Amino acid sequence: MTEEELGGGGLTPVVRVGETVRRSTGAWTPAVHALLQHLVEVGFDEAPRVRGLDDDGREVLEYVPGEVRDSHDDEELVSIAELVRRFHDATRTFDPPASAHWQFLVGSPETGDVICHNDLSPSNLIWADGRPRALIDWDLAAPGTPSWDLAYALYRFAPLYSDEDCARLEIPLRPRGPRIRVFCAAYGVEATPDLLDVVEQRIKALYDSARVWGEAGAAGWSDVWRQTRGEQWLRSLRFVHEQRADWV
Repeated sequence: MTEEELGGGGLTPVVRVGETVRRSTGAWTPAVHALLQHLVEVGFDEAPRVRGLDDDGREVLEYVPGEVRDSHDDEELVSIAELVRRFHDATRTFDPPASAHWQFLVGSPETGDVICHNDLSPSNLIWADGRPRALIDWDLAAPGTPSWDLAYALYRFAPLYSDEDCARLEIPLRPRGPRIRVFCAAYGVEATPDLLDVVEQRIKALYDSARVWGEAGAAGWSDVWRQTRGEQWLRSLRFVHEQRADWV
């Protein structure tokens, strides 16, 4: 069947073949597939279903039609936070395979009460019929704490970018403090300075991972590191650190 290259694949090229998506695998793929199967079994419908491997050794996932949005109003922000909470709750009963191998970001927790998606961002959320339809791109999923995933989702969806980066990305400027409180309330936690500590730690982990893996020549990461040296994350880290007292 004809292969159609899809944009937004992040670090891994993605192609569509009929009603499936194909992408390269890694040592973490069996654990991620076990997780996605568990989500099906417990009734979490907002993740693609696994269809196995193709003749080229690529993973085969269900194609989820819809659109990606870079900006979200408060009502949409609530629906995203509720989705993240449902996802975390669905993973609490997951028993990973004994041989599970995960990709852990540099400096991230390696144990916790849930499985973190670890890349909860607009580019990995498909919308359809006015609601979040599916979380995609699960390669970085790994055990962790709810706050670790929540912190990154806050950073990406509020978002906690500088005014300059919002303008560059054509994202409308909105007051960060109220957005943080809206997101946290919908998830079911209180917005606290401790959570913003985790936001800073999470951004730093992304920067450190890009540096370490990029310098080691990891596919995708080496290109990102060579092209940016992680300056986009350092800008965000400085912005959050300087402005957070006004938010919470």
